[in-house]
Amino acid sequence: MKQLFAAAAAFALLSTGAPSSEAWAQSFPSKPIRVISPYAPGGQSDVVVRVVMQKFSDSIGQNFVLEPKPGAGGNLAMDFVAKSPADGYTLLLGAPLLAINASLYKKLAFDPLKDLEPVSLMAYGPYVLFGSGKISGNLAEVVALAKKEPGKLNYFSQGVGSGTHLAMVLFANAAGIDITHVPYKGFGQALPDMVSGQVHLAFNGVDAATSFVDSGQLTMLGFGSAQRSPRFPKTPAISEVVPGFEVAGWYGLWAPAGTPADVMAKLNAELVKAVKSPEISERIEAMGLHPRPQSLAEAKAFVASEVAKWGSAVRSSKANIDE
Repeated sequence: MKQLFAAAAAFALLSTGAPSSEAWAQSFPSKPIRVISPYAPGGQSDVVVRVVMQKFSDSIGQNFVLEPKPGAGGNLAMDFVAKSPADGYTLLLGAPLLAINASLYKKLAFDPLKDLEPVSLMAYGPYVLFGSGKISGNLAEVVALAKKEPGKLNYFSQGVGSGTHLAMVLFANAAGIDITHVPYKGFGQALPDMVSGQVHLAFNGVDAATSFVDSGQLTMLGFGSAQRSPRFPKTPAISEVVPGFEVAGWYGLWAPAGTPADVMAKLNAELVKAVKSPEISERIEAMGLHPRPQSLAEAKAFVASEVAKWGSAVRSSKANIDE
């Protein structure tokens, strides 16, 4: 009888001593949410997350705090969030670095697929293939030239293992061409060489060289999206010449693995609502990006496909960093 009474008392204590997951989710969030960024302050990523999260904050009635944690190729921020409490109050600003680093680094203290859970993308921006104005012809003709004279054409990147490097690896593999890698510290450093014709090709964001395109010093050969851009309807999607090719930059939010399902559902619902709002969608479009809200299932499938895609580029290029 004493044992039965003790068991009943213990059950009562457990049932009243802590809120259920559902009750916790209903009260979430009850304090500010931290968003950890792998980038230094001042870039496009800052603008995107601040625009979206301000709308998010207005809806949930809690502030957010953006904390830059650059370093180790983005791994510092990712590792920090992966090891943070799984309570929804510490999130990661995710970008292609997350998918690339899963294969690029031989030793990671975390697993991007197992230790982090995607909430949703916020914005998506297809890479643009820029060509030097000294190269004549459209995308199909440039591909034909590269096939005719392997290694003659070269391309800019921001270094081995960067998105601009691996995007070109994906493009070269898909097109069946051989082009030469010329790494730089940044696109601005490479622009004079592209204008002069010393460097022939480069992947970057749509607004990275608008004035050079307008002056005819560079050309936009194609977009790395499935369809043409409404802003530039005369520029083809690369997939029109290289079927199935798609490569883009993106920004989204990730939470530590193990975050309660109800909390993940609430984060997703509020983030999707913010991104879909007309004023936020318009501001994202004005940055040359596209709103890309996703369900939790869509987000999980997307990041798995991105890890596989970028991983194939890393293996093909034999780019590895031992950390």
